[in-house]
Amino acid sequence: MKPSEIIRDLIGQDKSYSGKSKTFMPGQIINGKITKLFPNQTAEVQLGSHKAIAHLEMSLSANSRYWFKVQPGDGVLRLKVMDSGGLAKRESPIESLLSQLGLTASKEHKMLVQFFLKEQLPITADTILLVSDLLKDGEPLEGLLRAVKELMVRQLPFTKEVVLSLSTALDGEPLTDLMGNLIEKLKQNELSPRGQKVSSLLNELSKTIREKSGQAAAEKLASAWLFPKNEANSQAAFNIMKAFKLVAEHASETIELKKAIDGLSLHSNSPIKPLIGDALKELLQSNQTGSRQEFILSLAKIGRMIGGTQGFPSQTQILNEIQRMLIHARIGRLSIPVEENRILPLIKGVLLIKRDVDLTVSGVGLSSIFGESKLKQASVNLGSYLAGETGLLEARLQTQERTLLSDLKTSIQTDTPLRYDQQNIKSHLKILIHTLGLSYEHDLAKFPEMPGDEAAGKLNMLKPLLIGLLNEELPFSVKDAAERLLHKITGFQALSQETGPQQHLVLQLPVALWGKVTDLTMQWSGRKTDKGEIDPSYCRVLFYLNLEYLQETMVDIHIQNRVMNISVVNGHESLKPLSAPLIAKLRENLDKLNYKLSSVTFQKPDKDGSSMAKRKPITFVGQPSHFTGVDLKI
Repeated sequence: MKPSEIIRDLIGQDKSYSGKSKTFMPGQIINGKITKLFPNQTAEVQLGSHKAIAHLEMSLSANSRYWFKVQPGDGVLRLKVMDSGGLAKRESPIESLLSQLGLTASKEHKMLVQFFLKEQLPITADTILLVSDLLKDGEPLEGLLRAVKELMVRQLPFTKEVVLSLSTALDGEPLTDLMGNLIEKLKQNELSPRGQKVSSLLNELSKTIREKSGQAAAEKLASAWLFPKNEANSQAAFNIMKAFKLVAEHASETIELKKAIDGLSLHSNSPIKPLIGDALKELLQSNQTGSRQEFILSLAKIGRMIGGTQGFPSQTQILNEIQRMLIHARIGRLSIPVEENRILPLIKGVLLIKRDVDLTVSGVGLSSIFGESKLKQASVNLGSYLAGETGLLEARLQTQERTLLSDLKTSIQTDTPLRYDQQNIKSHLKILIHTLGLSYEHDLAKFPEMPGDEAAGKLNMLKPLLIGLLNEELPFSVKDAAERLLHKITGFQALSQETGPQQHLVLQLPVALWGKVTDLTMQWSGRKTDKGEIDPSYCRVLFYLNLEYLQETMVDIHIQNRVMNISVVNGHESLKPLSAPLIAKLRENLDKLNYKLSSVTFQKPDKDGSSMAKRKPITFVGQPSHFTGVDLKI
């Protein structure tokens, strides 16, 4: 079953929003039947599945069906019957209605009126024109009509953006596919600063846990190479980078060092300052070309730059080496180019002295040095090795390199623990929700009260960045990809609402697993306490994930009075016996949270993929009885 089908079934089962007061707005056209007549031109009118007492603008016959136009009124539903003169001209009721709305009786307009009539939805000329225009723009008919129905049932603003957002959320591509598509489009174009932020954020959201772990190792290796404790440690780090293909096996360290300085100098958060970076590049360049005069000038400039630096034990040693090289170069006792084993330790020593102490080589800096594709592959290789998925590398490494790699493995496990406990998962989901910008509009109202740094951080969420990007001059391919991703985010916001004492949340988040990034599609439905807080005793949660090994998996959790029933739908033959040893631990941990695990059941998906559609609709034992029913009001 596709994620989009899961979402439609989740939405289709949710009846919480049907309890909202049915509101008819002046100007809307509705089709109804007069069931009872009362004095003073009032009548009971059957409007689809709802009945209403309405004031009529003219006398009508009971048991007859009419097109009504909602009129302005004070607390009373006022209906005016539409002119039925068209019937005398042998026009169909739909053609007559279109004529009175000033619309042509085109195939699209008739089809839309039929849809509104079948679904018992109110009609206006604006809604028909808007949907008709979207169809002309190439939007799929089925998705648009489904979105229109959801929009009207949920009483959301009827605008082009909201319709497209709902359509994308219900029928569109998975979120991770939309993110990947935009990443590729951004790569093909020169980016503004905002475009670079969007690209960086999407790349970070698209990394697997293995890649993140490997990149953390790559950052430590690059820092150990460029800012070493000693030259032996630097050489060991460089050789390890070769072993994991971060640099080519036969690469020149001089060339790679120049690329590193050049790449790091491009970024504002670089651990080295631009001036010292330029001076070091000049020194390397003059050494490569063999220009003695330029070499001497560059070396003297570097000596002056580090002369005033305080607090580094190696400073005196580096300054003495620079003085010796200057003297020997001037009297002709120093051959140009200088050997790598003498010039490279000097440059790394200068980098160590002049770097910003609290900064290391970041992922942005690494991609500038080594290139995105090479960094990605090396990160995967490193992550696999650190997790024990690949081995036999030690035989190719020297003692110093094996020691560094062992220390690296220990530090990565300490710095980036792969914990799957309650707090870690909750924190990660909250970060994802914030990063996507699903709370952007909620936070926007608080902006005036926020400190400058905090407000700026809110603007670096994906949604506001996409909004800003779409205000720039963009190629059509980038704009289209950005709009579709923005509509996806907005669509899920629109589907998540509060309805009286109930809350309903539908999310799709890009969740990083060890070897893949997948969409977590989640529905949460519950109620609020008298204090307006989430009631943890009564709720239902559904998760849909396409896992790396178990493939399509759905988990359905019912909680009634803190008693939990879990149902798992998955086609894997061995899932039940594999899970059996874990259920006792699950029961124990839930008990610590004051929940009682009643049952865990496993079932295979139906062959037609309709497992979700056949599941019981959401109900709540503790649901207030007064909340069932429908009110009709202006």
